[in-house]
Amino acid sequence: MKAFKTMSCLMLAGALVGIPGCASSTYVRKGAEVKTDTVKIKDCNADPDTALVPKGKNLTWVVDPLESPPHTYTVQFQGKKPIASSTAPTGQAQQVNGDLSCTVLGGISASACLFPYNLIQDGTKKCPDPGVHVVP
Repeated sequence: MKAFKTMSCLMLAGALVGIPGCASSTYVRKGAEVKTDTVKIKDCNADPDTALVPKGKNLTWVVDPLESPPHTYTVQFQGKKPIASSTAPTGQAQQVNGDLSCTVLGGISASACLFPYNLIQDGTKKCPDPGVHVVP
């Protein structure tokens, strides 16, 4: 019985250690994270590339009005999402809360609170891969 308990604890510990790895992504930061409440989109690029947002605060994606020619953009999270929906409209504030893995593992692994997204231009063109890092 003692061996079973020990084995169960080891399996649980192994599972917990493996979880942060599952939460990681292929996202590669292209610059410093910037604490902000607004991501500016222009010519298929998000600025900042990685927005650092405290949990519970709002984040708004805004298309630069000087973009020429003008485009429409959609923000699409794949799998993990820091907001209530897997898509976010531009021009509307979205409350950032992270997800369960960020809430549970955010203090252990920063990658648990990193949320890559796809920026889609005019409904078809996939732009470079920006992300949102939620500060628990």
